[in-house]
Amino acid sequence: MQKRSWRKGVSVMLAFLLVAVLVACAGPGGWASAKEASGSGKTENGQLAASKASAPVHAAKTSASSAASFVGTHGQLSIQNGKLTDASGNPVQLKGMSSHGIQWFGDYVNKESMKWLRDDWGLNVFRVAMYTESDGYISNPSLKNKVKEAVDAAIELGVYVIVDWHILSDGDPNTHKTQSKAFFKEMAQTYGDTPNIIYEIANEPNGNVNWNNQIKPYAEELIATIRAEDPDNPIIVGTGTWSQDIHDAAASPLTDENVLYAVHFYAGTHGAWLRDRIDAAMAQGLAVFVSEWGTSDASGNGGPFLTEAKQWTDFMANRGISWANWSLADKQEASAALAPGASFTGGWTQAQLSASGKFVREQMLAGSGNTGGTTPVVQVPTQVKGLTATAGNAKVALKWNATTGADSYIVKRAEGGGTYTILKKGITQASFTDATAVNGKTYRYKVGAVNTKGAGTDSTEVTAKPVSSSTTPPVTPPSTGSGNLKLLYRILDDNASDNALRPVFNIRNTGSNAVDLKNVKVRYYYTNEGGVSQNYFCDWAQIGASNVKAAFGKTSGSPTGATDYVELSFTAGTIPANGETGEIQSRIHKSDWSNYDETDDYSYKAGQMQFGEWDRAVVYVNDAVAYGIEP
Repeated sequence: MQKRSWRKGVSVMLAFLLVAVLVACAGPGGWASAKEASGSGKTENGQLAASKASAPVHAAKTSASSAASFVGTHGQLSIQNGKLTDASGNPVQLKGMSSHGIQWFGDYVNKESMKWLRDDWGLNVFRVAMYTESDGYISNPSLKNKVKEAVDAAIELGVYVIVDWHILSDGDPNTHKTQSKAFFKEMAQTYGDTPNIIYEIANEPNGNVNWNNQIKPYAEELIATIRAEDPDNPIIVGTGTWSQDIHDAAASPLTDENVLYAVHFYAGTHGAWLRDRIDAAMAQGLAVFVSEWGTSDASGNGGPFLTEAKQWTDFMANRGISWANWSLADKQEASAALAPGASFTGGWTQAQLSASGKFVREQMLAGSGNTGGTTPVVQVPTQVKGLTATAGNAKVALKWNATTGADSYIVKRAEGGGTYTILKKGITQASFTDATAVNGKTYRYKVGAVNTKGAGTDSTEVTAKPVSSSTTPPVTPPSTGSGNLKLLYRILDDNASDNALRPVFNIRNTGSNAVDLKNVKVRYYYTNEGGVSQNYFCDWAQIGASNVKAAFGKTSGSPTGATDYVELSFTAGTIPANGETGEIQSRIHKSDWSNYDETDDYSYKAGQMQFGEWDRAVVYVNDAVAYGIEP
């Protein structure tokens, strides 16, 4: 392994010496910039570029022209003190695009399109997404030829390239571990002597998998396979819950020194809570790479949410976090960078870019100094824990655990099913008594911690109902009763003919007893046109996405608009008296990603972008209807 690393270093040194000699011979003005004029984007050193790059000889991959490029300037990447750094030890931020699945949109993955992205967008890294399932590599191994085409193009263009083993529907990276090891062994043998390649060994682990039991053991095996051929190029490792559980990796990191940990976000779904996780992980020394993010919601559609996306790109710029945007495709969804029918080979005008594509191009071009940002600190306090509410005579006493990093606390209150307002700011102790409460009324409370950097995530909600008796015990006793449940419903986008169903639920308990969620189910009725298999994703839930399970079924009698249903169930949690579950963000796709027609679906309500009661989705307690009307 040391021999291969030594040979790579010597190759880079010789390339720099060759540049110096050629520049000296050429004299002033005699050397062309590696970033050419961005007119057609189809010329390379004055020659018409071929429609497909032939595989160059690896010995030529550190040629004088590539040495003047981004990779030629920065060379071998490594991880130092939780930062991605170049051959000189300077922090570097990579910014680029991810392809969509190359089995569907592989025509956009070629040297010409990548050159245009380099020259017109400022791209310095390209991610080639090779799905394992969904007609991907497992059933069509020839897709690796497209991967090699992308890697060869990146080497010739002098940019970095991420080879993405894109698990998604398979969930557990161990499902195809044998094929994964063989694939990455071949990639490392073929490209391990070049500084361009970055290996991403598990895109988005999801489902019933976690870091310690499935992901980390898989990563250890894959890293050993790669390191036997390539001792030093970076490896990106996905994390649990679609690469959001970075905190689990921070608690038990891998031993390899050149590992980056993946975080994926979509601006319409993931917000400050995930940024807090990233900050906390980086403060523990973890190197983070956002190898996939989108301006849409987590389905790839809805939006684009550009205000929220700008918060994310500013966050990543400030911390020097490298990223790849999803996706280089003309698919009719919000996250696609290109308008339908855009050229496969670049040269795109503004009219040929989607709103997302225009935004991402601006962000890629911004701050191109690649300074790598500054070492982060945790920006806000952690979530308040241990909140309790004790009702008394015209008062409610609140207590909570002191929170690390808090300068003060904010108490928020809502009456009955109303909205929250700030009751008191600037509280410096971990307790507060609400002396404005009225006997006989039910109140809901949350507490947040604040410091000079901002406010942390609010606590879990508690409820209380003050009465004249001073002996009232704390509210929210456990119960297995049905309470008085109502279902609040909204949708994440108002497109009734795209490739996803996006209902969002919130179950409210207006009764006097808590309800055990293990006894609760929710059915959403619709029609699955074509009858193909489907996948359910809980993108986010206040009660914990891992506690939400789903099963698909057929409705008896096949009523119009309700031939199918998805039934949600819960593995843990309670709905407190006069409380609620909070948002449960659901997403349903067909396995072939074809479109639904929701227009006449029984449980779909067009335009319902804000929560409201909706009796066309049905809540069951102990298998009996507790709310709603069955079709």
